[in-house]
This record gives sequence, structure tokens and C-alpha cells, in this order.
Amino acid sequence: MHIYPTCGVWKLDGNSGWVFSADDKGARLLLLDSNSTLEDLKGMVVEDFDMEEDSLGDLEFSYLPTELINTSTSPPVIIANNRQLKNFIGYVEKSVSTLLCVTSKAKGQNPDEAEFDLNMSPSDSSDDEEESKSLNRSDEAPVFYETQSEEKKEKDDGFESDEDAYEAGTEICETENIDSKLNSSLLQVVKTGQYFESKTLLKATFEICAMKHNFDYQVIKTDRKVWYVRCADDACSWSVRATCLKDSKFFVIKKYVGQHSCAPSSKTKACKTASAKTIGSIIMHKYEGVKEGPKCNDIIQIMRRDHACEISKSLAWDAREYAINAVRGIPERSYGKIPKYLHMLREANPGTRSAYEMDGKGRFQYLFIAFGQSIRGFKRVMRQVIVIDGTFLKNKYKGVLLVATALDGNSNLYPIAFGVVDSENDRSWEWFLTQLKLVIDDDRHLAFISDRHGSIVKGLEKVYPEARHGICIHHLLNNVVTYYHGKGLVGLVSKASKTYRVADFDKTFANVCNISPAIGKYLRDADVQKWARCQFPGYRYDLRTTNPAESINSALRSPREFPLIPLLDSIREMLTRWFYKRKKLIAKHNHPLTKKVELKIARRTRKGATFEVYPVSEGRLLVRGDMFDCLVDLDRRTCSCGKFDLLKIPCRHAYSTNLLSI
Repeated sequence: MHIYPTCGVWKLDGNSGWVFSADDKGARLLLLDSNSTLEDLKGMVVEDFDMEEDSLGDLEFSYLPTELINTSTSPPVIIANNRQLKNFIGYVEKSVSTLLCVTSKAKGQNPDEAEFDLNMSPSDSSDDEEESKSLNRSDEAPVFYETQSEEKKEKDDGFESDEDAYEAGTEICETENIDSKLNSSLLQVVKTGQYFESKTLLKATFEICAMKHNFDYQVIKTDRKVWYVRCADDACSWSVRATCLKDSKFFVIKKYVGQHSCAPSSKTKACKTASAKTIGSIIMHKYEGVKEGPKCNDIIQIMRRDHACEISKSLAWDAREYAINAVRGIPERSYGKIPKYLHMLREANPGTRSAYEMDGKGRFQYLFIAFGQSIRGFKRVMRQVIVIDGTFLKNKYKGVLLVATALDGNSNLYPIAFGVVDSENDRSWEWFLTQLKLVIDDDRHLAFISDRHGSIVKGLEKVYPEARHGICIHHLLNNVVTYYHGKGLVGLVSKASKTYRVADFDKTFANVCNISPAIGKYLRDADVQKWARCQFPGYRYDLRTTNPAESINSALRSPREFPLIPLLDSIREMLTRWFYKRKKLIAKHNHPLTKKVELKIARRTRKGATFEVYPVSEGRLLVRGDMFDCLVDLDRRTCSCGKFDLLKIPCRHAYSTNLLSI
């Protein structure tokens, strides 16, 4: 694809809008393919325009997508990275003609003194260097600022960025002669008569500027109407005076002396340090729509790279806390919104069950929520096994997140209910299970799997007396290793727990007891019926651990740091995302059983193809050819191997009988 790069500068015409003025370097015709990078383009431009090699970093490419924007108000689109270049190539392929504008930084400009756009909100992430280029192209060019487009956010290196979208506003500023030799002057971006949306933005801007240009200032007067500051050196003439517009929050600079008359060598105090609120406002957008966002060290790097400022780790931590609270809400306020939030969830999701409880002083204590979609699905088609577990919350007020989940027919996580409590104790677990019982009835065919937490055991015995209770084999094995140093017996105990036949279990467990009587006694005291699959009085199928609940806790690892309402919102978004994805997959699935079950049946059918089958009576067959002979009863849906009985999916012996349906 051929492109037409031209050297020059952009100018804003009052009548025609943004117009590109070519300089004496003229234009060239270049061949660009879809795999070209920004570095490739720069190399071709430097070579064809006969520029110096060291000017690569000074080149800026831009274009005006006239078919997409209003050229009278919208500024050119800057090509700042490879993704932007691909966007340009894609746009050019669909356009009749597009001019690629090449601009080089003005000679003598010090890249270490990139300007800071005072009209940009601290929450914006626009690059200061791009701003400085637009300001230096012409003495008469107006200052414009870039704001983020919420609809076009893209992820770049783990953080949010919106280099695709530009919205331009204009500020009318007085034209002043700039002395390029001034090392600490902000005249290039600060103008008398310049407007700021708020006093907070005004103060934040000068905090960053002072830190960036290594000077300090003292506040002479500040109130709702006036903000007046001077250089910290009394002998220096640098000062700013801004006043509030009548009946408005806007501040305008009335007087500005931008030249520092103090000598850098005479400064005895450290430069001005931006507040946590200011830095937090700058990085705030990086926490929107992401799970984690920048850590403290990341914030230090951002301030060093983007704003040439050094900040401490404690300041970075405070800035991060401010940014997170601004985006996700202040924890204290989050609790006060619980009633309204739960009401809206019930309205949007019919059948949803929610409850919360306060203590005697009106402080939050417990919360429960089960979405209607999860409740209906579990009752209709899910295996009646619920895994429950708790995990610590990591927000300001801590607490514990309780989870009740199942597995669907494809072994996917199927969350049923969530709870937030103060801690895992008898009362909190009993309250959570009581709320769960309002949506999932007590039944002898229902089974719960959990660890050996005493409060869970008491709660199930009291709230769900009919349901069966099994314990997680992984927790049991960890205790064997920790308290009895039985690492060598872990494999044997695990084998005993997952056997399908009682005879195999008795043989394996006897070996465990012979090797270590203490471990054998511990396992018997833990109740064999709760951890051995073949001894379980109900049906736990292939669920032997609390891994499903722990997997949900892991999926919510980052949201567990959020205040309560954002945490609940993250849970809602997670379930919506999971269920929608599964709905799309199942729409393409044409088999009667789930994909994983169909694969399991295919494997068992292949294994049973070589077995010999001998009819014993009507519906009963003897199968030979495996490690031991098995008797299959098709009417009762059982097999002496135990798998058919406990998993409720025909085993390989049953499939060797050429059964058509069961």
C-alpha cells in the first residue's frame, strides 16, 4: 500500500478548522505493508527525507480522519505506537486519500522540560510530550487538551489506555514571548487568563509542575475565591494569582510571573511534593475496568517516566488508596448502599434471594446473596452436591467471604450463593446456611462437601440434618502430613479414599493402619463415611475436595480487596460472563450429553470393546477381560466395579454389553 507522507505543522484556522501546512522538505511516496512497525516507518522517513539518524525520536506522525470526526473542532490523531499505525493502515485502505503528516520537534527544545497541560484533568492519561509538541508548533496555536473516550478503552501492557480517541477543547490564552533559556519557567503552558475547571485541578497542576521543575512555593492566600502563591524564596519574583469566576467553580489566572529570579544553587529546601490526592487523580483511570491496577512500585515508575517526578513508596501507597477509593468507592460508604444495591439486584434478576443483618449498634454484620438463575439451574439439572468454603477478604474492614458452589454436567464451576460475614464462627455459618436453606431445601439426597471446620459441622447438623456431609480429602491429607509426619502414607490414604469397592477400601485402609496405627486412628476418628467415597451414605459422585469453592475464591482474588459493593458487582459480572459464554457454547453443541461426559463415554466404550460378555439373566450380564470379572445389572444400573453405582455414568463394563440406553 502506498502512502503520501508530508513534512510540516498543523495549524488551527478559525474558519477551516485544523489545516496542515507543508514546509520546504515537501512530500515523498512510500510503500507500506500491513506488517510494518512504527520503527520501520520512521526509518523510511529519515532515509527518504534525508534527515539525521538521531532525529528518529523526534518524529511525530499524525493524520486527520475526516470521515470519522468534525475537522473544525477535533485535533489530528497521533500515531504513537504500532497499534495506532495498524489503525491508520486499516483506515487508509478504506479511504480515497489520507495525508500522513510528519512533524519534527523544534530545534533546541529540551526534552527534559516537556510541558504539563494545565487544562487536563488529573485523571486523564494523555502524554505530556504530545501536548508540548502541539504547543510549540506555532506561537499563535491555541492550547488544546485531550480527554479519554470511555467507549474506546484498550488494554496496553496490563493498563488501560485510549490512544485511539481524542476529544479536543480549546483555551484562549495570551501570547507571550518565551525565553528558551529559562530552566524553570512554565510560561510555555501557563498563560494569564487561562481557565481551570476547579480549584482542585489548579492546585494539582501546580503541584506536579513544581515537583517536575524542581522548585517549591508557599501559599500566601487561599479561600473559595482566591488562590495566591509565591516562590518559597522570598527574593524570587515567581508568583501566581487566580480567582474564582462568579457563580462558578472555574478559576482563572489573573496574574502570573513565570520567571524564577532565584538561583538554583541558593535553594536549601526540597522541591514541592505532590499530594497523594493529586497523584491519585493522575493514575485514577488505570484502575477503571481492571481487576488490580498499578502497585506501589508501578506508580513510582509511572511518575518517574511520565512526569519526571520522584516519589516515596509511602506516598505511592497513599495515592493508590485514594485512586482505588475514588474509582471503587470509599469502604465506609459502601456499607450504607447495601439495601439499595440488593433491591436493584432483585429487580434485575427475578428469583434472587438476598439478606443482610446489622448488629445492635446498627453496624454491618452479615450479607447473603443467591442469584435466581443459579438457584433455578441447581434445582432443575445439577447434581445435588454443594461445596462450601470461606476465604478472607483483604479490604479495609477485612471479614470473610463464604461460598456455596456446585459443578455442572461439564464439570464447570456453578456458584449458588455468596455470603460476607465478620469471621468463620458458629453464628456466622449458621446464619449463612439458614439463608441458603430458604432457596435449597434440606433433603437426604443432598450432600455438602467442606473442610473439617467445627463451625461448618455444627451448622450443617443444625440447619441441614437430613443432608449428607463429606469432608475434603486434601485437608485430611494435609493434617496427616502436618501432625503425624505421614508424608509417605499420603498416596496410600488417597488411594483408599477414592476406591469404588468396599473390599478394595478395606484392604488399602488395613495397610495404612498396619504401617501407622496413629494415622489409622486419626482417620477413623475423622469418620470414614465422610472421606471414603465407597463408604459415603449418599452420592458425592466425583467430588472429593473443596477445590470448586477454592477456585471461585481464586477467581475473586483481586476483587476481595474491593469495598463491599464493588466486590458484589465483580461477582455479578463474573457470573454473567461465565453463563453467557457457556450459553454460546451449548448453542453449538448437538449431542445429548455434555462435551466432557461424551468424551468419557467414548473412552469407556473403546476400553470395553475387547471384553467378553455372558448373559446371566434378564438384564444381568457377566463381563470378563478386565482385571476382575464384573456383574452388570442394567435394570438397577449397577456394576460390581462400583463406578456405575457411585458416578451414575455407565462404566466400561456396562458399555461392553452394547447397551443402547440406560
